[in-house]
Amino acid sequence: MEISKKLFFIGSGNMAHAIISGLIGARLVKTENIVCNDIVKEKVLRLQQEFGVSIAEDKGETIVGVDIIFLSVKSQNILKVFDEIRNFIKRKTIVISIAAGITTRFIEDNIRKDVAAIRAMPNTPALVRSGATALCKGRFVTEDQLQKVKSLFSSIGKAEILDEKNFDIITALSGSGPAYIFYFCELMQKAAEKLGLNKEVAKRFAVQTVYGSGKMLDTTGESAEVLKEKVKSPNGTTEAALKYFESQDLSGIVYESMKQAMERSKELSE
Repeated sequence: MEISKKLFFIGSGNMAHAIISGLIGARLVKTENIVCNDIVKEKVLRLQQEFGVSIAEDKGETIVGVDIIFLSVKSQNILKVFDEIRNFIKRKTIVISIAAGITTRFIEDNIRKDVAAIRAMPNTPALVRSGATALCKGRFVTEDQLQKVKSLFSSIGKAEILDEKNFDIITALSGSGPAYIFYFCELMQKAAEKLGLNKEVAKRFAVQTVYGSGKMLDTTGESAEVLKEKVKSPNGTTEAALKYFESQDLSGIVYESMKQAMERSKELSE
């Protein structure tokens, strides 16, 4: 279902690209209703060339005519953006932040209006309409506004409304998570090559294994733990590999890595 809302992306990097691609692919928003801005001109030109979106040089002038603003800049640049847009934002405008660590209260306090602030933590699989997005609303967001934003993100994957206190964990889990999966896939491929498999064959089988495993998790309804046990047989090849993972404390490594990501998210909100 197409919506007539006009969207303005302040920041046009990888995440903005993924969201725009997903929204256009889902035919939810027309290209003429999407405007982009970025200090790096190459980024907005790429989006214009690929999708036909408009480019805005002046943030304030553009904001007057938009319904939804996506703040997709780096967290450390967010205050500068607030200074540039504060005086132009209408009270009914929805402001969505996808910047790590930026809370709804932080947005409200710095825009200094009863603005409809929504915090979103999407991930890059939105590019192929398979994203996972957590959402929470600020004090001045209506239920109707929240549901409209949820429908936007639902068009590019799965979206769920959560308590904001969980967002640092969600950032470490699904926000950063695709990189963990890609990294593990990369390591599997390189290991297969070292063991003697052709590079292209290794890539095809590693990618298909990750894809198929994710699909099984999604479609069977069985837990990762149960599916893991179904692959494993006593004294078999899988058990040999899993035992080595355990001996190297892979679970501890994953926990500490995600903890580092979570703590960094907390730092960004301070």
